[in-house]
Amino acid sequence: MNRRRNAEQVRSPAPESVETTFTVNEVRTGKVTPGKGRDLWRRIVRSRHIYLMLLPVILFYIIYCYVPMYGIVIAWKEWRPKYGIWGSPWVGWENFETLFSQKLLPRAVKNTIIISLLKLVICFPLPILFALLINEIAGRKFKKTIQTFMYLPNFISWVILGGIVKILLAMDDGLINNIVAACGGERVSFLTDPNAFYFILILSEIWKGTGWGTIIYTASIAGIDPTLYEAAKIDGCSRGGIIFRITFPMIMPVCTVMFIMQLSNIMNAGFDSVYNLYNKNVYDTADILDTYIYRLFTESNGGNGYALSAAVGFFKSAINFVFLIAGNIITKKINGYSMFTID
Repeated sequence: MNRRRNAEQVRSPAPESVETTFTVNEVRTGKVTPGKGRDLWRRIVRSRHIYLMLLPVILFYIIYCYVPMYGIVIAWKEWRPKYGIWGSPWVGWENFETLFSQKLLPRAVKNTIIISLLKLVICFPLPILFALLINEIAGRKFKKTIQTFMYLPNFISWVILGGIVKILLAMDDGLINNIVAACGGERVSFLTDPNAFYFILILSEIWKGTGWGTIIYTASIAGIDPTLYEAAKIDGCSRGGIIFRITFPMIMPVCTVMFIMQLSNIMNAGFDSVYNLYNKNVYDTADILDTYIYRLFTESNGGNGYALSAAVGFFKSAINFVFLIAGNIITKKINGYSMFTID
């Protein structure tokens, strides 16, 4: 009997140690058992240095982004500086009625959407393309030089960049018009031509912002496992095949997040860029929501402009939020990637 019992003990496998694990959905939905919750807390404590590094960023957003959100109530008030935000009288939806009764509001909304879509269609893919091309450069020093020259315009303010563009395109002594005149052509007033404004604005955006976007995608490409490239070369894959079958699919999650973020800013056409390049002659194509409300505010010497500005901000945020959710759902269905999960 003892021999049989010992043989059964030898044949029976030893109980394996079960590691307590949990899924992201369980944590997000709160369906975590007490044991798994303790395991989550242990992992947080074990990685406490990483979470401490996130603390300054979290505090920054709480103090400067979320706390000031209470000021949105100005949109439903007749704001008076001497009474403050909470002491000013409520007016309900009166400010929104005043806003939507403005005759030039549809033009501002149309220009805002057109400029944002042009940036999305033209300016968004260019950093991805440049990052893919830079990744193919073999010379390290040459690659660093190209990257540096691309990044530099991002550190120039729109005030300076707008001045440079105006000097280059000036009708009397601008460099472009001097070249046109030297070739026997007539000087053109680019800055007062409504049809040329979109072209000038998009080129300026490409000049200033492409380098910054390239940094993000270049960093994403640098994180790809080099063994994937080596295996592809052994299998005889061409450079184009490596780009479209390895590099681009591997950075697709980053591209998806950046696309959703760009789409969620559809009502933010860029006040700085437009304001430093436009003038009265191009209002028909250049006047966006931000510049239009700013002009109303300055023409009324303050007045109820604070409340109207808050109403416009709420209006833009509501539309941007809709595009954020829609973009997240669409990208999830198309390529399986999304910025966040919606059940």
